[in-house]
Amino acid sequence: MNDLVWCLAVILAVVTVVIAWCHITSPDRSEKGARSFVIGLGAVLIVGSISVYAALGRFGDWQQQEKDDQVDYLLAARITEARRQVKESPENYVAQLSLAQAYMEGGRYIDAVDTLDACLTLTGPRADILGMKVQAMYYRDGRRLTDKTREVIARVFELDELEVQTRMLLGQDAYLNGRFEEAIKEWKLLVDARIAPEKENALLNAIANAERRIVRKD
Repeated sequence: MNDLVWCLAVILAVVTVVIAWCHITSPDRSEKGARSFVIGLGAVLIVGSISVYAALGRFGDWQQQEKDDQVDYLLAARITEARRQVKESPENYVAQLSLAQAYMEGGRYIDAVDTLDACLTLTGPRADILGMKVQAMYYRDGRRLTDKTREVIARVFELDELEVQTRMLLGQDAYLNGRFEEAIKEWKLLVDARIAPEKENALLNAIANAERRIVRKD
């Protein structure tokens, strides 16, 4: 049992013992007194049971909060370490990429875009890094494909028409905005090209979901 439930159980036991002791030591041991004792004890048990139930019902939320706090702490530590590595080796594009990825996982999309720009300065135009930048810009702008983001997408496809991150993102945006045929087209390009085998099952499921939405819509 967790500490909270133990605490409630102990409190319940103590209160019950106190009531019982008061009853035993009371000069009024009449039938009326016994009835009052039973009623009082029953009330304590009911209230205690409700308290324990409520505690157990909320314990999952507290556990989740503890996990979230731990994740936040670990992510903050990752960002700090990645920043340290970039500071020590500013010409190391791999360190820049790691920092950008950590920023994205932490929802710091503005920082991620800036870091990816610094990375591209070191590497020159690369479809995979530009694809990461597209994602960071998309989420930075509230899940919208702005004109500036579309310009970067055009640069990505000049280098690689089947850049996986970008095609998946375009499919996702189309799906979320009800353009299911467009979403299917983007995802099928990747499936047919077989360039992302590790994502194929997820893509096929996404395509099937989009097809069902089309049928429902009709």
